[in-house]
Amino acid sequence: LAPGGRLLHRLNVKRLILGFAALAIIWAGGLVAFIAELPAPSQSAPGPADGVVVYTGGGGMRIAAAMQIFAGGAGQRLLISGVHPDTTRARLSELWSGPADRFDCCVDLGHAALTTEGNAGELSVWAETHRYKNIILVTSDYHMPRAVAVTKARIPEAVITPYAVASGYLDGAGRPASAKAGLRIAGEYTKYLLAHVKSFVSSIGR
Repeated sequence: LAPGGRLLHRLNVKRLILGFAALAIIWAGGLVAFIAELPAPSQSAPGPADGVVVYTGGGGMRIAAAMQIFAGGAGQRLLISGVHPDTTRARLSELWSGPADRFDCCVDLGHAALTTEGNAGELSVWAETHRYKNIILVTSDYHMPRAVAVTKARIPEAVITPYAVASGYLDGAGRPASAKAGLRIAGEYTKYLLAHVKSFVSSIGR
């Protein structure tokens, strides 16, 4: 390259590096705010709703929490979305502590969802089938912001009430409990940002 070309190349490289550094700083600042705004685990019973949905994961803690509030009278039906194909209804009934007839009649299993977007898709069909507009959404604390964002993008007309379950990734002060937990939350934050980008792009195409 000529001297002028080399200088221009170095300037472009410097601008690129500065651009990535600025994005990293913005991303890190957003992550701090994301962690600070994560919901505390829900302690009290939720108010009346048409139905309850739980997005599976968390080693069964989410399902157990959803079953507990549903057995207590929250909602007319419970949808367990994203159930593993090998998990049977009989196996899930072992987590149930309410009346047997309520489990038999009113707990629905969704086996198709593999992602949060898939969960929202299952919920959308289920809510439309039963004409539900007011839904309690049960998932882990760190997953709740993305779960709500994706769900509202899929069914904007529904009223979504979050019911957060402790993940163990946050300590008593609301900070990551370990380096591994911090990485997990950082990954979730990145997925949360991507979900918003996807929703924005989709809205432009409408």
